[in-house]
Amino acid sequence: MPSFSEEELERILKKMIFDVETEFWISVEDGFDGNCYWIPTPDDELDEEAMVGIIELDVELSPFKRICALSHEVGHYFLHVERQRWNETNVVIRESLAWYLGHEYFKATGYNIDLVEYGKESTKCLDAYVRSLNAETNSR
Repeated sequence: MPSFSEEELERILKKMIFDVETEFWISVEDGFDGNCYWIPTPDDELDEEAMVGIIELDVELSPFKRICALSHEVGHYFLHVERQRWNETNVVIRESLAWYLGHEYFKATGYNIDLVEYGKESTKCLDAYVRSLNAETNSR
């Protein structure tokens, strides 16, 4: 995305959220725990009235970082839809794919997220994720 004001980015984010909620039947909610994530509705709870899942976005993030997080979590939705294909894939590869798939979805629907800035954000998040996996492995 070219240089936009925070207000413009907030407006774009709201439109992106509306599009995700209406196209995929996903509830996008404000998060307050310092994290962003995708939670699918369990298959046995799905019916015609149920949302297929929830994406939570940390309200403390800047609008651009929430746009990046929304894109990444939409990528997780796509991986969930094809979970038989991706479940056995290395977790870091799945995280990378989620970043890629989300960006490609929004690009295809007309949202032009700055790839350089998106790449910086995804790299920072992937690095933090790998460090947390390494710390978890080393503590065993």
